[in-house]
Amino acid sequence: MIFQHMAKEKGLWRGWLKNGQCVEISINRRGWDFGGGVHIHDKDDDLGERLLFLKFWRLTVVLPLGIITHPWPPMDGPQWSAYASSDFGLTFHWGLRRKSFDWPWDLHTLAYETQLADGSWRELGWEDRQTKALSECHPYTYHLMSGKIQHRTAIVTKRRHVLTWRAFKRLGWPRWIKESIDIEFDGEVGERSGSWKGGCIGCSYDLRPGETMEAALRRMEAERKF
Repeated sequence: MIFQHMAKEKGLWRGWLKNGQCVEISINRRGWDFGGGVHIHDKDDDLGERLLFLKFWRLTVVLPLGIITHPWPPMDGPQWSAYASSDFGLTFHWGLRRKSFDWPWDLHTLAYETQLADGSWRELGWEDRQTKALSECHPYTYHLMSGKIQHRTAIVTKRRHVLTWRAFKRLGWPRWIKESIDIEFDGEVGERSGSWKGGCIGCSYDLRPGETMEAALRRMEAERKF
């Protein structure tokens, strides 16, 4: 047999060769990638795995090309590749050097503003931490799969992103606004509460046009799982 042993899980298959390297086939659930390249992954202090990566849409295939000696520090292996990605744009690697280009249609944030107590909007920095933001305090309940109900208090503030396309970021136009709420809980929320991974203690959620902060919180309470 080619493979000493194999393993399979949802969206991922691996088959190990006699030299310890493995063939890997995986399928992503979102986004897309195209391209390929040769990567050197550190195996120990002076050995590395040479791997061929091939990406097509949501499919990734990794083929082993053998174990080699290498002079590079751990976790600093080189690669020679070119990838186009929905998340990371166009990226080129040659050795230890890298160059990337964002897609011109990607969104760019011109400003990230907080609504203040007087109703105005302001982009707050660390020096503005004492500035009074408009906030509301509401009870929040979360139903665990065990049937237990978590009772928390949620402190809600309102944020807005001022957005444009990356190609027009220097012009600052056209622009549009995307509003959301920021939520801080007074205790952990979700299935991981109390575990080493920890539950959710804060998050954000999109605001719909004309929706109040409390209405958005209640919609999140009904829809979101942690």
